[in-house]
Amino acid sequence: MKKNYAILICGLLIMYSLPTWAQKSYFEKQVKYLTSEKLYGRGYTHQGMENASQHIAKELKRMGVKPVQEKFFQRHNFPINVIHSASLEINGQRLKYGKDFIVKPSSKSIRYTAGIQNYIFDTNAYIASFQSKEETIMFIREDEEKQKGKHIIMPPLQTSVDSIKNYYKQWANTYEINDNTNRAIFRFVSDSLTSSLSQRQADVTEFIIKGHYYRNDLSITNFHVDATFNPQFEFNNIIGLIEGKHKDSILVVSAHYDHLGSVNDIYFPGASDNASGTAMALDLARYYSKNKPNYSIVFMFFGAEEAGIVGALKYVEQPLFPLEKIKFLVNLDIMGAGEDGIQVVNGSKYSKQFDQLVKINQDKKYLKQVKVRGESCNSDHCPFDHKGVPSFFIYTLGGKGNYHNIYDTYENLDLSYAPKVKGLLIDFINQL
Repeated sequence: MKKNYAILICGLLIMYSLPTWAQKSYFEKQVKYLTSEKLYGRGYTHQGMENASQHIAKELKRMGVKPVQEKFFQRHNFPINVIHSASLEINGQRLKYGKDFIVKPSSKSIRYTAGIQNYIFDTNAYIASFQSKEETIMFIREDEEKQKGKHIIMPPLQTSVDSIKNYYKQWANTYEINDNTNRAIFRFVSDSLTSSLSQRQADVTEFIIKGHYYRNDLSITNFHVDATFNPQFEFNNIIGLIEGKHKDSILVVSAHYDHLGSVNDIYFPGASDNASGTAMALDLARYYSKNKPNYSIVFMFFGAEEAGIVGALKYVEQPLFPLEKIKFLVNLDIMGAGEDGIQVVNGSKYSKQFDQLVKINQDKKYLKQVKVRGESCNSDHCPFDHKGVPSFFIYTLGGKGNYHNIYDTYENLDLSYAPKVKGLLIDFINQL
């Protein structure tokens, strides 16, 4: 028994003697929890998004942040196609979801049926068909005839023409009007597997597969997709308030907390996108709960951003206070890097505030650079911007570049720049 006490005491001494840099910050702890298996990618299976919203609300309550209404939650619903499970076997080899293949998010349920032939899409003829309008029409007619009733195999496309590449990615959509009973599309790609979400369910199922699995003797030996279309999926926006010295205007700090969820036993952690932005917003709320801001700050955490900026769009249509009261909005999305500085969407539109941000960074030497960017409807700032609310979307630059894949993990982030990013944001917010 004495030996056990001795081990315990030694362990505690080691833990408390760790240097400050070795101890995880609040920001890091939040990123780690939000990307954990407990939340299943903060998506549409296993109550992932719901549980993430409950966690955020508990954190705000613990800090002493007040709900704008009686509760922190603003409940909404929208349509979503949920891919529950998927499998694929090529030439007898079972492929791994997220690593070897993914399923197009609009895909419907399907099961392998023996005896269906394959139609190999002719990529050389496809590229050549763009030489003239007549050749393009001829190719479309021949393709329409050859593919009927067959699985469609779309080999990797080798071309340097971006417009042809983009058209090829969308070509599978043309098959949706056909009879797709028991048949599927198998599209092989040379680029990375980038997953997404869909608010509709299509009449065709498409597998997107790593290009090196394509071969001349290709045989699709088994597959399935289990998908459910939910016309009214419910989710929460979480809205909290910290009262400032001046209450005539309000500042908003926003971030989306959702991600892509899970398929099978594989989940998309969404560490950089956007557990990091959520964690940074929570960390700022924690700071201002202890340091009264000049202006009241509303912290908004939006759901369903990955499905089309749904949470923010719903909010601006049903705001909890007049949008005209918002002095400025700072949206945080992708806070998981920083070695190359930050980028500011709407920086050129609101040059006065951008110049303030640049000056703070130069004076305090926080980050390598503050880069300017024009308007772009690519995150939760957009619906507010369209309603006339002055806003920035700020994201960090650098990192490994994992986006919407299974490798956007806590372990793959370099969070050493987070304190500098936080310091810059605090100084900027204090000057607004």
